[in-house]
Amino acid sequence: MSDEIRYHDLGYGITCIDTQLYRSGLAACYLIEHDGMVGFVDTGTNNSVSILQEVLRRKGIANEKVNYIMPTHVHLDHAGASGKLMQEFPEATLLAHPRAARHLADPTKLMQGSQAVYGEKAFKKMFGKLIPVAVERIQEATDGFELDFNGRKLLFIDTPGHARHHYCIYDEQSSGLFTGDTFGASYPELNLGRRRFIFPPTTPVQFDPDAWLETIDKLMELSPARVFITHFGMLEGVEGLAKLLRQAIRDYAAIAQEFASSENRCKRISECILQDSINYLLDQHCGADVATIRHLISFDMELNAQGLDYWLTTQNVT
Repeated sequence: MSDEIRYHDLGYGITCIDTQLYRSGLAACYLIEHDGMVGFVDTGTNNSVSILQEVLRRKGIANEKVNYIMPTHVHLDHAGASGKLMQEFPEATLLAHPRAARHLADPTKLMQGSQAVYGEKAFKKMFGKLIPVAVERIQEATDGFELDFNGRKLLFIDTPGHARHHYCIYDEQSSGLFTGDTFGASYPELNLGRRRFIFPPTTPVQFDPDAWLETIDKLMELSPARVFITHFGMLEGVEGLAKLLRQAIRDYAAIAQEFASSENRCKRISECILQDSINYLLDQHCGADVATIRHLISFDMELNAQGLDYWLTTQNVT
């Protein structure tokens, strides 16, 4: 993690804050300010709390003025700091997906599942101790729930595909969607070529390609002008990105099925989706060499392969 605090104003009262997960430019959360109201979309990990508080300090916003914490889903790069932030922000309400609320109130299973993915030592270093949120401070945001953000409407949308406990938020003022992992990951360092590089995070354990494709169609019905993705930043040209993401989801599912009967299939899936990504980026003249590309996305592809491997198991694909 860098010591430098990185954040930038996107307009519309929205600030993108780099939560410094592993490196700069990998994971963000978003601060929304409107007519005295303050809220965060996604939280980063416990290691990110000091960053968020420093941004508030520089903006002259007291902890007591934060109204809402809105984790798009319970994966820890998005919700890991929820408990700690709720301790720091005594007037805040946590808006949770109905399937996420119980895990934020009691993060025991969430912690166990994450330790299984990352290993206990790495988990402790990356995420620290997960702090429960008092049930009375959690409000469930069901599909279609509208938050009146002091005259600014935020629409919450159930968006399965990456995870069944995932929502996205449509902000009318910016004509933008806060999408967590639902609208893919797209790193700035790899977007200097002819076309953007965007991929679906298929991390364990709830990847559902059919649901994900339906979710993208549902989001596109809103005709968003931009998306605010956690990994990483604001993207425009949303229709073209949706087309790329749909194809990537189909490709990932097909690759997983291709290796369904193979020995070491998780490793083979990982190698295949990594090499396909490298080939695409080189073809698009992304500006990065192979070593840099591997450095930036190899870990993502390993996690994606784990999720695809688990999906094969649940589908009984052999």
